[in-house]
Amino acid sequence: MKALIDGRIREEEFKYLLEELKLDIILIEPSKSVYPEISGHSDIFYAKIDDKIYCSPNARYIQTNFIIGKEPVRYSYPDDVKYNVCQIGKYVIGSKYVDETLKDKVNVVVKQGYTKCNIAVTGDNSCITSDVGIYEKLKSLGMDVLLLQTDNIGLINKDHLFSEMHGFIGGATALVNDTFILFGDVDYLSKENRKNLLEHIERHNLKFKDFKYLKIVDYGGIITI
Repeated sequence: MKALIDGRIREEEFKYLLEELKLDIILIEPSKSVYPEISGHSDIFYAKIDDKIYCSPNARYIQTNFIIGKEPVRYSYPDDVKYNVCQIGKYVIGSKYVDETLKDKVNVVVKQGYTKCNIAVTGDNSCITSDVGIYEKLKSLGMDVLLLQTDNIGLINKDHLFSEMHGFIGGATALVNDTFILFGDVDYLSKENRKNLLEHIERHNLKFKDFKYLKIVDYGGIITI
């Protein structure tokens, strides 16, 4: 299985995805189309719905079977969230800013443009989010949603150093088969957030993987092909 992920991923995380999960990793090199912190994020340039990959025309990596969108992503919000869409079971969640190719796919509209960035999927009817609006919307649909407020998720800048900007829980995690991955050490979360996250993961019968002593980083998650 191929996996699209930010090319700035750290060595320990890269080796785990490659050697333990046996993923065929495609590293996304930073693009100048958007600001540096999200320039290699798969959730900015790609959306996966019903196993089909939708992508921006200016994505770095495009396969012949990808559905290419109408508009490229651009530097500033909301032009950088055209493909920031998340599927949970029968629900496809996105904002009013999504590309024309995705508008008829989205059946749950939320205010938060960075939709996928803010959602960590944990099952066909469950997720973790850091956005109150998304939390309330998905709870109203009967989902098991954990609201996890945290400001200690980092982003990487153009110099490959930690930015002053904060990342989101969706982009700092990935669900591959039955393994929930946190890119960094869970101990960097507050005691309450750590407890709530691990209980949620256990309740949904997922394996958990984190990376000890590494700060938590938002890479834009993983898009599997």
